[in-house]
Amino acid sequence: MKIKALIVLALIAFLSSCAQEQDEIVIISTPYGDMTAVLFDETPLHKANFLELAKSGKYDSVLFHRVINQFMIQTGNLATGKEEKGVDYMLPAEFMAEKYIHEKGALAAARTGDASNPEKKSSGSQFYIVHGEKFDDEGLAARADRRQYLKLSGIFQRMLRSERFPELTEKYNYHVNKFREDSTYDFNRAQRELIFNSIDVMEERFGPQDDPGYPDWAKEIYATIGGAPHLDGQYTVFGKVVEGLEVIDKIAGTPTNQRDRPLEDIRMEVKVIKMNKSEITDKYGITYPNK
Repeated sequence: MKIKALIVLALIAFLSSCAQEQDEIVIISTPYGDMTAVLFDETPLHKANFLELAKSGKYDSVLFHRVINQFMIQTGNLATGKEEKGVDYMLPAEFMAEKYIHEKGALAAARTGDASNPEKKSSGSQFYIVHGEKFDDEGLAARADRRQYLKLSGIFQRMLRSERFPELTEKYNYHVNKFREDSTYDFNRAQRELIFNSIDVMEERFGPQDDPGYPDWAKEIYATIGGAPHLDGQYTVFGKVVEGLEVIDKIAGTPTNQRDRPLEDIRMEVKVIKMNKSEITDKYGITYPNK
């Protein structure tokens, strides 16, 4: 009787495990080792798109074409792989900066700049993995300033292309001409000052432009793990490397040319495997949203 009870309990446990909700995780294989990544349910468009490209084999043999040490390693341009052509679509932004930040190992979608892409839409295939560096409070303050400047610069360029802001165009052209007349003229400093002095005009047209700074939990991550905090809220973070962070270090440390392309080709193979969500939570600390 005892044996029968044990068999029944084992069967119930087996059926229960089979019924557990599963997720699909990603294995990115490189000459420097494998990286295991979990994609976030809260960014469903980016997750579904990535999995479709991975399952169809389109990411296989694609290069890491842009590598910047202490910043990020970028890949996903299908034209560098066996497809020999890139994608012709973009994805709507799915920002979750209140939960997912640019910590070391974050997977985020590449995109074109704000001036031509004010909605911050993502590339249909290209993505980067954050390498980054560690920041104290002073460093984060500087990163917040950098983040605000990048955002304002995109808005400013859009305004320059419009005929509704002739005064800004006139001021900008003044500095351009000064630089043409004198190559020692600090154009970058002048442009920065012009942009920050134009915040009132920007806010009147586009609303508040203050930078929100970083919450305490994000500060702790950037101080201990590191990352690229100035990108938060500007690019969609849709996943995270949960195993193989050392592979990012190795790729980020490879020699590159002046265009940040590795001197030796670094190609990847991507496969998708299934795992129970409960196991992912236990093993990697990934929490799933309640349905």
